[in-house]
Amino acid sequence: MLHQLGGTADEVAASLRNQGIRGVRNTVRFLNPVVRYVQGQVPAARGIDVMSGDAVRIVLPDGTRQNVPLPPPVKDFLDAFNQGRYPDLELPPDATGGP
Repeated sequence: MLHQLGGTADEVAASLRNQGIRGVRNTVRFLNPVVRYVQGQVPAARGIDVMSGDAVRIVLPDGTRQNVPLPPPVKDFLDAFNQGRYPDLELPPDATGGP
């Protein structure tokens, strides 16, 4: 599912943009754009995060945990996103409950 996002960071950004997925920089759970994408692909998951930086951890309804490695383009996208390279993919502060 993650390889379908694209072969470069810009392609990953375009895929997320086309699906209307945005997020917040430097987050690892539900505000992270890649986590939001995975939530759409695995809606029954009880928990999803990218805390390790190398994989998406998915907790399935039965409690089983799966670690799905992040392909290099997705990791590159997250690095660039966290540095502010894709401001159009950032949620506004009022959408996150922030100041």
